[in-house]
Amino acid sequence: MTTPSDPRPQLPADASPLVSAAQLAVTDMRTTARWTIASFAAVGGVMLGGLPLAGIGKVRGGGDLALATAGLALAVLGVAWAIWHTGEALTPRLTTLRVLTDPTPREQRELRDLHDELAACPRAFYGPFGTTPAELDAACRLHGRVAANLESLLVHETDPRRRAEASHGLTLARASTDQALRRRRDLLELAHAWQVRAALRRARLHTVLGAFGVVAGAVVFLLAAGR
Repeated sequence: MTTPSDPRPQLPADASPLVSAAQLAVTDMRTTARWTIASFAAVGGVMLGGLPLAGIGKVRGGGDLALATAGLALAVLGVAWAIWHTGEALTPRLTTLRVLTDPTPREQRELRDLHDELAACPRAFYGPFGTTPAELDAACRLHGRVAANLESLLVHETDPRRRAEASHGLTLARASTDQALRRRRDLLELAHAWQVRAALRRARLHTVLGAFGVVAGAVVFLLAAGR
């Protein structure tokens, strides 16, 4: 007794999987975060390496020394603040359908415009598998169960007509399962990209705050050295 061959196309052994636009966007955003960290660290290193050498000999008295030390500490804190928060955008994130079906208030803010797009044109994202992420997930499980049941049926079925019908149904069930799974994966990749974008936006704000800290610390140090 033979079982039907798998109707799904097989990729060559040396073929690489397709990379979606959402994955490429995540890669680009993380590259931007790495560039920001490297640039800020270089600028901070130049400032903190040059200021003490240029002005430490001009500091006189305990009060000025304390003020200069506070300025350097503020500048170091600014560099560390920016690098720490920008590094958050590089942290691996686990994205599940929960962020779309039952988001926290923060996740709801981060994904608000994505939710608006999903609600405005659900068929573009879910296809024939419902109008919500929960319905899409249910369709994945349903078609998967149907395919599994038909595979079990074919193992024991001997009637040629019934085998042909079951084989045809298995082909359709597998195709529907693959399509639903692909749409669910694309949806998760979109949600993940939106979360990384939100993290990068927060990182930009913290980078600006860190830059102000570096500049303020440098000014305080120069004032102490100038007096």
